Amino acid sequence: MKNILSVSSILFILIFLSSCAPTEKIKKDTPEAQAVAAEELPRIVAVLPFQNDTEERGIANQVRKAFYNHFSSKPYKDIEPSILDEKIVYLEKSTGKTVLEMKPAEVCQSLGCDGLVYGRITDFKKVYAAVYSQLGVEAEVWIVNTKTGKEVLRLKDAVRYHEGSIPMSPLGIIMTAVSTAMNLREIQQVRLVSELAYKLNEKIPSPSGMAAEERPVIKEVLTNIKEGPFGKGKIIRAGLEGDKSMVAMFDIGNYKKNIPMKEVRPGIYTGEYLVLPGDNIKDMPIVATLKKPGGYESQWIDVSGFVTIDTTPPPQVKGVKAKGFHDRIEIAWEQLKDISDLAGYKVLRSEQPLSGYAEIAKVEVSIFEDKTAKPDKIYYYRVSAFDQTGNESDLHDPLRASLVSKEPVPLSGELKKDTVLSGIYIVKNSLTVPKGLSLTIEPETRIMFDENASLNVHGKMIVSGKESPVELIPAGDKKWKGITAEGANIAVSGFRIKGAATAMLLRNTEGSMENVVITGSNIGVSVLGTPSVAMKSLTISGNKTGIELQQTDAKVLQANIFQNAEGISIKGFSGEIKDNNIVDNEKNISSESNIKIGANYFGSVNVDEMRIKGISLTKTYDNKVPDGKIVDAIFNPYANLSHEERQKKAAEILIEAGSYFRQRNYGKAVTLFEEALKALPTADTYYYIALCYQEMKEDEKALKYLREGVEKFPKDSTLQKSLGLMYYQRGKDAEAKKAFEEVLRLSPEDRQVKFLMERIGK
Repeated sequence: MKNILSVSSILFILIFLSSCAPTEKIKKDTPEAQAVAAEELPRIVAVLPFQNDTEERGIANQVRKAFYNHFSSKPYKDIEPSILDEKIVYLEKSTGKTVLEMKPAEVCQSLGCDGLVYGRITDFKKVYAAVYSQLGVEAEVWIVNTKTGKEVLRLKDAVRYHEGSIPMSPLGIIMTAVSTAMNLREIQQVRLVSELAYKLNEKIPSPSGMAAEERPVIKEVLTNIKEGPFGKGKIIRAGLEGDKSMVAMFDIGNYKKNIPMKEVRPGIYTGEYLVLPGDNIKDMPIVATLKKPGGYESQWIDVSGFVTIDTTPPPQVKGVKAKGFHDRIEIAWEQLKDISDLAGYKVLRSEQPLSGYAEIAKVEVSIFEDKTAKPDKIYYYRVSAFDQTGNESDLHDPLRASLVSKEPVPLSGELKKDTVLSGIYIVKNSLTVPKGLSLTIEPETRIMFDENASLNVHGKMIVSGKESPVELIPAGDKKWKGITAEGANIAVSGFRIKGAATAMLLRNTEGSMENVVITGSNIGVSVLGTPSVAMKSLTISGNKTGIELQQTDAKVLQANIFQNAEGISIKGFSGEIKDNNIVDNEKNISSESNIKIGANYFGSVNVDEMRIKGISLTKTYDNKVPDGKIVDAIFNPYANLSHEERQKKAAEILIEAGSYFRQRNYGKAVTLFEEALKALPTADTYYYIALCYQEMKEDEKALKYLREGVEKFPKDSTLQKSLGLMYYQRGKDAEAKKAFEEVLRLSPEDRQVKFLMERIGK
């Protein structure tokens, strides 16, 4: 229910209140009764922040603003509070003391004044009973002339309202009729504070020689800033009651000036500001001005607080996921961080991907369970963030989800319409997607296949499970046939296939495969004919043949193909194979006829160590993609020699290299050792190459050869020990410890390594 009083309700309250007890205004006996010499009063005065001796938060600032509003009409030169407060902040930072701790003369010297007004709220009471209230405020103010150092005036007064003692003002009636935030209680407090400020100022005389100015009288200013913060399309309202037939306007701090106010009744003015996109301010005062045409003007600062305009929405929600269970759909997302005014999140749902979204929940946490979802229906979800002003973030792409069955749903036969699968299924015999129809498989879906069961695609297959992969696995221990796509179109991502005869047989099929993992199959992917697919970021491991390419122009890019009997087998190919890691297969890649391919990583830069056949290449990666760099492939001049011939050639080179090594000509020696390595790699050759580079202060190269030697000869304890020592010397204790542990496994009695291991432990 909106907090707006109808006009009839207000009139009833006015009639009732007029019959209640009169206002009780308690006047204290204070030193102001004594006469003050006008010449003792200062001329340029700063109204300092008031102290608060009560438990009511914000009351000191309210009374100070109200006091200034009345004081500004007196013939003193005063410093505007906004300018004054900036100067006070700078002064307190530079001195390390508050203005109340500083001497008055010291304060005025910095502020550019000759007098200070101090204030203290000594009492505040607020008791509400229905629409009636008991309110009371008491304050003390005193003025110090900093030229003489004397306190020239001290005043103390109070105002109290008892039940029903304050009628609604004409301005209050108008403002409550258009505002959802204003009510009798707030208006009572504003008027209470204003009356106290008026009483205090009434007793402050004018300084000698300064004539009073006939400024317009402002009785009251009310705003709807309690409705804030204000977002796009919201309206900031201000009302003023004062002298009639004047020019009225209001400012929103320094952001918007001279917003016109219209005289809606004699002496009552109202104005509005519509918040536009791009408006953004924080904690700005509303200052109303009443001006005589061509003459003096009066200003009044709204004592209710400050206004904030915020039209900047929170950032878009990221990482949204929707997962179906048998009894609910769970939507989760990444919690937004460092958004100070974040109010929460809205969850939207539709049964259509592009339209029809309705809000189903508002939550403050980053997860929601939709328990109203019905079986056999597909839902689309979106999540937005909103702030305290109501600004809402941009929406992400919709996510699709549905309830899943507790038991696997059996599938077989030919699809009769476009189909979406989400949940757990089991395929008996075969499932066919005919031409002209599509099969879409949702994230986290699992499809199990009986022995010899298959998925046959002639139409279109779409899988998008990058964040939550789709799984196709055998139902038992026996292999299933796999997926056969013929003359089809596929777009699959986030796919895991296991235990098939041929996981993916793609004949004259176009489309793309990305982030697909294939393991435990006879053949991972077999591509035949054209058109063909582009394969990117595949992981093919633990199969007899990873990828088989026959008379096709397919692309294999950025894949990891490892630990297969044969990585890639080629029988006629005109496509692209580049930027892949094809390593640790019994045979990395082979082709029936010689073909040229791009740069890949085959575990070595030496062609004769790449485990390739029928492949022509000039460039290779020197390490795994993407960390490695493209370098020239090294062709071994001894590749065509027999093992005995290589052994003999290596011995000849090593004799010459040893001679230079003894002469300490390490540059010449290492060149020959590296040549001997091409002829016949041995652990000793790696050791001496590393030693030469260490003597030449090229430790990185020494480490490179030691690591390579350890990889090729893992059972050689000398290489392991040398690698550990180099790591130890460079302060890499973790790497050194790992190498030393391997040394002790190979040579348990190595005392030096045992000693160094104890040192690392300490």
